[in-house]
Amino acid sequence: SQGAGYGVVIGLGALFALGMIGISEIMKRRGNVENSEEFTVAKRSLGTGLTAAGVTSSWTWSTTLLSSVTVAYVYGVAGSFFYAACNSTQIMVFSNLAIQCKRKAPNARTFLEIIRVRYGTVAHFSFMFFSLASNILVVSSILIGGAAAIESLTGMSVYASLWLLPLSVSAYTIRGGLRATILTDYIHTAIILIVILMFWFKVYASGNQIGSPGKMWDLLIEAARRNDYSAPTKDGSYLTIRSLGALKFAILSILEYTGVVFLDNSFHQKGIAADPAAAIPGYVLGGLAWYAMPFTLATTMGILAVALENTPAFPTFPRRMNAQEIGAGLALPYAAQTIAGKGGAGAVLVLMFMSCTSAISSVLIGSSTVLSYDVYKTYLKPNATDAQVLRAGHWCVAGFAIFMAAFGSMLHGVKIDLGFIYNMTGIFTGSALPALVGTFFSSRQGALAATSSIWLGFFAAVITWLTLAKRFSGEITIASVGATDPCLYGCIAGIGTAAVVTISISIFQNANYTWESLGAIRLLDDEGNNRDVAYADPTYDPERLRKAAYVARGITVVLFLALFIIWPLSLYGTAYKFSRKFFTGWVIVSLLWASFSFFAVTVYPIIEG
Repeated sequence: SQGAGYGVVIGLGALFALGMIGISEIMKRRGNVENSEEFTVAKRSLGTGLTAAGVTSSWTWSTTLLSSVTVAYVYGVAGSFFYAACNSTQIMVFSNLAIQCKRKAPNARTFLEIIRVRYGTVAHFSFMFFSLASNILVVSSILIGGAAAIESLTGMSVYASLWLLPLSVSAYTIRGGLRATILTDYIHTAIILIVILMFWFKVYASGNQIGSPGKMWDLLIEAARRNDYSAPTKDGSYLTIRSLGALKFAILSILEYTGVVFLDNSFHQKGIAADPAAAIPGYVLGGLAWYAMPFTLATTMGILAVALENTPAFPTFPRRMNAQEIGAGLALPYAAQTIAGKGGAGAVLVLMFMSCTSAISSVLIGSSTVLSYDVYKTYLKPNATDAQVLRAGHWCVAGFAIFMAAFGSMLHGVKIDLGFIYNMTGIFTGSALPALVGTFFSSRQGALAATSSIWLGFFAAVITWLTLAKRFSGEITIASVGATDPCLYGCIAGIGTAAVVTISISIFQNANYTWESLGAIRLLDDEGNNRDVAYADPTYDPERLRKAAYVARGITVVLFLALFIIWPLSLYGTAYKFSRKFFTGWVIVSLLWASFSFFAVTVYPIIEG
């Protein structure tokens, strides 16, 4: 009912707001001082467990849950496998940037501050534009996907969800800041994993609809036959990894969402907020833990939708889901209602609230920090006190929440859905990747190379995107420009052009950057005096951080090769069709991975203290 929808969105929002007030008061009584440094980067003291939990929560959007189930509905096991593989590696790769930030600019508050100090004002505003554009697209996809799912479950107005979700999040984000938000995200992540595990046991270990992996295998064989082997996979099977469409989706995802992670200040903030010893293990553990979110959920609910959509319990029976329902990401709520009725609908409603609010709160903190430090403190009021910067941050949280509610309403009004935003995000994020990597790792890259590459790459991406949409479909429509192929090739063109530009200029115009200006960044304490967090702190020892950087690179290479190259592509290349026994093992692995994730981001932070 609509009352249930409003009850969850408003009631849980109020509950978490009260929880933030309580947490903030407890921390204050324990001597925690509420200032801008605490609000934005939690005094740079987060441990491995909370860093992993915060990263996992930030990357677990409603988009993640809905899209992963949707691609599993379309591609079968290939969809769930490729979605998890292509979207988990970005977090682990980001650990390299996190440790480089500790090494080169230990006192920086945002990655855009590093851009400004190294390249100047033009580059600063250029990267700020793409960073905020990335944040806007991310929150838009979260809100539109979550609101559509809530409407399908309760009948609650989409516009009501689009406004109530960001406003309820802003209420507790303003009060708690980054540390309290991460503590709340920890609770969100625990609840999401519990619901995913409940779905697994409901589907594979109980009930008479399925009850076992073997029964699911039988139903998937029957589903392929019933659908005339029309699935876009090898021989129309839902039990093979060989699918060109799924592979293209994976490549698009890893390219565009690496750009999202690198451009999203909230991920940089968690790297800055982490204790130096916790940065690498926190991001690696978070990436491994996140893998289970789409993999286990989609391996359970995505293929369930395929297996049972011909039964009376499925909401669209007797027809299959149409393109509009698939684009809106409704496979998850439909599957939940099929297997568990109103209880399943309620569980998905809780999932949507938790995944929407945890991700939005991270983006609100990240965006408000950019606006308060990189705009207000840097250009509008350079002599602003810490209290004024903190107050500006609070206003920016509220302002960004209102803007996103209005922007999401506009997108819904013109019929933009989750699938469109998911596919086209790389047009705005891909071109920033080469220059961002060069910023942290290359002394040759200068302001001209960084700034020109991001804009020329962006223009190349847009031209390629729209040209191919017209060529492939014969017209420019929302459907044609939101298709996978033009978005993929546009994203590749953007990254490729930007890489060629920045490398070419850096070869012929070596900036010979010495990194000293980044090391000279200082913080202001409560009395207005300069402070260096790295001074006399053994965790910032240069040799220790240098070794940590090599460790991060080694871990990144090994995990990338294992999770994205060797494991998936070996199954893709052989076109192996899962036997009943292999599929049973596959499903059990998904359970074990979710159990590991629950321990890593729920139990381990408690053990760590």
